[in-house]
Amino acid sequence: MKQKYILFIVFAFISLKGISQNNYSVTAIPFQPFSGTLVALTTPDDKYSQVITLPFSFDFYGNTYNQLVISTNGYIDFRTNLATQTSPWSFSSTIPSTSFPIQNSILGCYEDLDNSAATGTLTYGVYGVFPYRKFVVFFNNQPHFSCGTTATSSFQMILSETSNSIDVQIIGRQACRMEWGKRRYRSC
Repeated sequence: MKQKYILFIVFAFISLKGISQNNYSVTAIPFQPFSGTLVALTTPDDKYSQVITLPFSFDFYGNTYNQLVISTNGYIDFRTNLATQTSPWSFSSTIPSTSFPIQNSILGCYEDLDNSAATGTLTYGVYGVFPYRKFVVFFNNQPHFSCGTTATSSFQMILSETSNSIDVQIIGRQACRMEWGKRRYRSC
């Protein structure tokens, strides 16, 4: 499977005082996944994590954050009031839309992921030293809902200190295909 490394910022769907932001760019750079011992996150399916304190301040569209929550559906959210609540996994509007339920977030590989069987891991941690630390969130072999372990996603979201850059590395993603009758539906 082709590995991709994308400097990700444009696809961060947010609503900030009704003003759209356009000062970020997407640039391809060499694929460089992070590995090592990270803190395991054992958040249940379709939930946000507890509040996680960042080791540095992070500027996201002009707002500075020191905390975040991680959704088990593949994204980072700066709305810490959502900690331990249900994370949206389904919506009926097109994107972009003001009714899109996820705002002020970094979408890594947003989809309905379900690791109830604990076949994959969801971890986070810090690499490097001041002033160039990186906060890394790693979804590793996360199964897609309705597909068991036959379709998984592995990706990393990296927030960089000082530069405030966001990297999303798609390590691998398998499509989740389900078949009912003679029609084939793709749910992921």
